[in-house]
This record gives sequence, structure tokens and C-alpha cells, in this order.
Amino acid sequence: MLGPMWTRRHAKGLLGSATGLGLALTVLVSTPSPAQAAPGPSADLFVTSPPDPIPATPGTVASTTLTVGNLGHDPLDVNIITESVQLLDNGHTRLVAGPDPRFVGRVSIVPNHLTLAGRSERQVQVSVNLPKGLKPDDYFLGFLISPVINSPSVAVVNDIGGLVVLSVPGPRDRKLTAKYIGLPWLHISLSTSASGIIRATSVGTSTVQFSTTIETNGWPSPKSSYRTVPAHLLPPGLTRDIPVSVSSWLGLGWYTIHTTLVYDRTDQSTGEVALSRTVIVLNPFWFLVVPAVILFWMWRRRRSRRTRSRGRHRAGHSRSANVKDQSRVRISVG
Repeated sequence: MLGPMWTRRHAKGLLGSATGLGLALTVLVSTPSPAQAAPGPSADLFVTSPPDPIPATPGTVASTTLTVGNLGHDPLDVNIITESVQLLDNGHTRLVAGPDPRFVGRVSIVPNHLTLAGRSERQVQVSVNLPKGLKPDDYFLGFLISPVINSPSVAVVNDIGGLVVLSVPGPRDRKLTAKYIGLPWLHISLSTSASGIIRATSVGTSTVQFSTTIETNGWPSPKSSYRTVPAHLLPPGLTRDIPVSVSSWLGLGWYTIHTTLVYDRTDQSTGEVALSRTVIVLNPFWFLVVPAVILFWMWRRRRSRRTRSRGRHRAGHSRSANVKDQSRVRISVG
């Protein structure tokens, strides 16, 4: 199955999903032309890449395909070349001019130049002759697809990037760490919500694949909520940020966030990183409501006491008057 479609409709860059494992490609390439000219048909070009890493064995040839298509109605000439891939944080990558030194002269693209009719697509065969001494790991190959424009009316030529991941089997050094950022222990958020990130870092020497499960429980939520984040590939030394947030309709509450990250330690075993944080949500409105309720309660209590005191005073006065009246009554004897 083919991967997500990438299009470049702006010369300043593209951010798209490169594989089903959460990689992304940013291509910052443009060719300036006369400022008054109109955009050309290169905006109609698209490319899809394989959604998963391609199994590759050193000393053999690994093959896959790219699909190049034309969304426009006019024919479009296209060139395809290899470029190096610069890996960045949060799944982003960037193409750098020139092929990867490890694969110079080892990548075959057939055809590397093609003409696409309007509203059509074609598959391009990519073959990689893998070096024998290639150590087990994931390797990222970049491809730059450029429309050939020979019209003076074209203002910008939008290049598109394709990405292929080669997975060389064997023992690897995979390690993962993680921590909360923006959600310190017993963090009090003076709002109706709180947000932060889970920052995962690949600290081994090989690319690690991990998935994330987030459980949130607390009050006044009646039950726990669960969220599963799809698997990501994380090259060594890079980080991946996963957003987390909680909110209370009451503007007051506490929540505990449990996060579990599971990664492939080896081909047969997995590793796990577990995190927990408690967050208190407190809307500043409660700083007015609570004192107001306390003052109102004190006022009612004081008023109630005064009412009871007046009642006792009146009752005592009535009994004294009755005693005086009774002492003035003459009683005849005999």
C-alpha cells in the first residue's frame, strides 16, 4: 500500500507525513523567476512514498517504488534525483543537496525522467545496492522530484521530497527516555485547564520505534480516559514531543496522568518507560467564590446568634414583669 500523498503548493516549504511511523519531510527549495509571472503547473505534482521501512540485507539489492502523479490537466515533465536526508526533532527531516555518501553510485531510479499526462500517475522503481559492511539500523534515503518548466510565465518551481526508509536487520542499541515538560509534580494551573508535553529522547546508537499510551483519571471526571499514540520512529539523539492536557468544566479539580512508552529493545523483547504526574486545576474565580461563601456563612451565623440572643432577652424581660405584677396582688386572709 502506498504512503501519504505529499504536495508542495508553496515555495517556502512542505511539512507532510513521510511514513506511517510518524516521520515528516520538509523541503526548502525554490527557483525564483520574474516577480510578475504567474505560478506554474508544478503545484499539480504529487508523490507518495512507502508507508513502512523496507527490509534490507547488506550485500543485496533492496527495491521499492515511488508514485509520481500529475493533478493538473496539462502534461508535466519531471526529474528525480537522490539527496541526503537531515534528521530533525519531532519527526521532521530535510533534504540536503547531494546524495548520501554511504550510498553514492548505489541508488538506481528507473525512470529518473518522465512525462506525466494530465490527471495521471506513474510508478518509479527505486533499487539500492547495499554495502556489505552496513551495520544494523534504519537508513533514510531522500529523493527530490522537480518539474521541468520552460515557460517565462512561471514564478516559482515547487520541488517535492520523497523519503524511503531501509531497515537493516540485526542487533541494535535501542534506548529510550522520557519526561514531562510543563507538568511538574503537583502543578497548580490557575485556569480551567493545564497542558504540557511528554518528551521522548532516543539515547541509544540506533533508531528506536515506540508507541505511547496515556491514561488520565481524577476528579470531577467520572471515569478514566485513555489515548493511544501510533508508533513513531526516533533516530538516535533526537526527541519527539507528545502533547498532553487536562481540563475541568467546574474550574476546579485534580488529575493524574499515567504515561507508558513501549519500545523495541531487541527484535524479540521490548522496553518500557512509565511516567506519572498529578495536576491541580484551579480557576482564579474560586479565589472570589470561596471567601464570599465563608463571609456569607459567618454573616448568617452571627445574625442567627443575634436573633437567638434577642429572643432570650425578651423572654427574660416578660418573666420579670410577671413577677412584679404578681407581688402587687393583695391576698386576703380570713
